Amino acid sequence: MDSLKLAGTLPPEHDRNGLDSIAAEMVKNPGVLVPVIMLVDVKAITERTDTGDHIGTLRVRHIEPIGPKDRDAGHRLFRRARERRTGKNMLPIALEEEVDAAFEKGAD
Repeated sequence: MDSLKLAGTLPPEHDRNGLDSIAAEMVKNPGVLVPVIMLVDVKAITERTDTGDHIGTLRVRHIEPIGPKDRDAGHRLFRRARERRTGKNMLPIALEEEVDAAFEKGAD
């Protein structure tokens, strides 16, 4: 079975890591969810010899926070992508509230 995991680093280049611009705000408010757009690729593939499973390690190539003016569009894209992936048209209420909060009050 193939699966993915996320590498524990962000791009070191300032022009590829938009989270640098909101780092201070995120540290002050660690519980606030921040919607972002990321570009990723597979940095490495590990094979588990006991199972034959392949695990791809995702590398964040570029990441940007979604600003307040773009949150409505970002929210719609998030919901459409999830619905397309899962075939489900509605989010569970707890998840919907969490997602709504991220797109309405995220750090800028």
